[in-house]
Amino acid sequence: MELDDTNRRILFALDEDAFQSLAALSRKTGISKQVIRYRMLEMQQKGILRRCCVIVNTAKIGLSFFKFYLKYKNVNKELENDMVEFFDANKNVGLVNTCDGRYDMYVGIWAKDTHELYNIYKSLFKEYGKFFEDITVSIVETALNSKRGYLIGQHTSSEVPLFGGEISEIKIDDMDKKLLGLLSNDARMKLVDIAKVLKITPNAVSYRLKQLKAQGVIQGARIVLDRNKFGYLTYKVLVKIDSFDETEVRRFIRYLTQHPNIIDIDLCMGEWNIELDVEIENYQAFHELMIKLRTEFSKLIKNYDSLLVFAEHTYTYYPIGK
Repeated sequence: MELDDTNRRILFALDEDAFQSLAALSRKTGISKQVIRYRMLEMQQKGILRRCCVIVNTAKIGLSFFKFYLKYKNVNKELENDMVEFFDANKNVGLVNTCDGRYDMYVGIWAKDTHELYNIYKSLFKEYGKFFEDITVSIVETALNSKRGYLIGQHTSSEVPLFGGEISEIKIDDMDKKLLGLLSNDARMKLVDIAKVLKITPNAVSYRLKQLKAQGVIQGARIVLDRNKFGYLTYKVLVKIDSFDETEVRRFIRYLTQHPNIIDIDLCMGEWNIELDVEIENYQAFHELMIKLRTEFSKLIKNYDSLLVFAEHTYTYYPIGK
């Protein structure tokens, strides 16, 4: 499906803040509330707009983010489907993508520490480990968000941390956890509907939301898209840098966050140092982007691997709420 200008403006505004009311979206886009409501429903029915989800900084509640990059060994489609379903069922797994390139799948996991990560690792790969010839671990320190400027043909200027940084131990109770779980599935869920599910008053829901935002647990809300539905490609780029010159690294990150096609930037430790999520119209445009990056930052970028993402099976910032 081709995205017209109206749909693009709606999606961009939602990606900036999916919590916005229809009235706020209408003021920002200049599109009537009725048209916005209709277009959103149409894009959801066609599978373009999968949902709007809350962004939870899990570092605030004592969790770190890790990724396992997996290379298959004798895996057919049926087995791949079984593995995706098995990984998705784990309450610590918030990301499952299948791809092509150096790796065939990557799985994102939240854990309190390396001890818990090791136990999750054993539970995930006890049965399926024999089907991978390589399992590479990446430790994400901070994840940065850059808005989808390509939707409206503009560069962006935001550098918003999604999650990560210093681990803290903000205490949230079972009601907060249920609230975050609901918002992970639908960040636009009405207060009265949330209140009915949680069996508390709308005012109590509002108070808890304000508290979670003030504590930095809730960082905002964004859209989850199926880029395949409107003809865009998705790449994961694993960048190894050759220098830790802070000035040059900051310049690189500033450039990345302003690029309309670079959506997420993960600062990490492991075999590579920075991960990029790229949504782009075709391979030629991606190739040109990577040449430009390597030329502009030739002293910083040592090498990179790129993975073409076929499917995003699981995507949430709060897997505990699945």
